[in-house]
Amino acid sequence: MAARLPADNGHDLFERTVAQLSPRLRRLRTPHQLMGTLRWGVGELDRAYANAPAEARAAVACREGCASCCHVAVDVQAHEVLYAADHIQMHFSPQALSDALERLDAHRSRVAAFAGSDRDQSRQACALLQAGACSIYAGRPQPCRSHHTSDAAACEAHLANPSVAITGVYIPALRARMFAVMLGVDEAIEAAGYDERAYDFGSALHEALTNPLCLDAWMRQRAAFPDNCLADPPDARS
Repeated sequence: MAARLPADNGHDLFERTVAQLSPRLRRLRTPHQLMGTLRWGVGELDRAYANAPAEARAAVACREGCASCCHVAVDVQAHEVLYAADHIQMHFSPQALSDALERLDAHRSRVAAFAGSDRDQSRQACALLQAGACSIYAGRPQPCRSHHTSDAAACEAHLANPSVAITGVYIPALRARMFAVMLGVDEAIEAAGYDERAYDFGSALHEALTNPLCLDAWMRQRAAFPDNCLADPPDARS
């Protein structure tokens, strides 16, 4: 009999997330049901953070106005983009939406010009960063929700110089929990037959907000966004 892994290594959280999300995905029939299911996944991430050991949460240096991580490339799956797009459409004024689309369009054009690993090394403020804060905080994607460090200065150094490693200031007990839930959500969605490709967040979000067929494509278990929105598009590979 295999030894049971300790609960704090994330294994139990991963398995529980997959087990609870999978039947919800099988029942999906409408966009409304999809958003409810994705809200459940977001809630699981928030609960994973809230239930982390107190000492792990106390070590988090991330605060409002600390936006170093909001200047790096973000890889996401399609369901995260659709959730963010729904949040924007529900909460942004027409003018705020127009302004965001303009910034996202500029982001997409900039990313499209990158070659090879240039995107991974690029440093540019997220199109949704406003006055040092995330304008879609409640709808932000999983990598943003799961990123925490114990030293904001190290994050600033990494922002200024991508070769500076920040792995040493990750908080293992917290990171394991957050990534277990995040990967559990992704695993369940992939196993259910939905789009599992990795997209550039800003590029795919621009597509989602300007092309209403993206959501329909995802619901039909097709690729939600074109190849030019991929985090690693074919024509950029070296």
